[in-house]
Amino acid sequence: MQDEENKYLLAELLFKLYRKGIWGERHTPLKNLYHLTNKMIIKDSEKAVRRLSNLGWIQLKKSTGEIHISLNSHKKKEIRNFILNVLKINPEFLK
Repeated sequence: MQDEENKYLLAELLFKLYRKGIWGERHTPLKNLYHLTNKMIIKDSEKAVRRLSNLGWIQLKKSTGEIHISLNSHKKKEIRNFILNVLKINPEFLK
């Protein structure tokens, strides 16, 4: 069950960035992503961000004195498929 929860959290974080169009050179402060997340799982979210970075699905950049995040546009198809498979949402939400 733990692995399923982790996959769901990864997909949820990716979906938030995908929905807002945060790709490549367009980035947002990492704290903006966390404020949309339940405070109880921020520590898990930090681990999820490290895992996504290791997979190459997100890019982290230090800007204006804080860490910024964006999706890797070269992995768009993989990211989209992962979100659709895990969250079981309508593909129309990911145009």
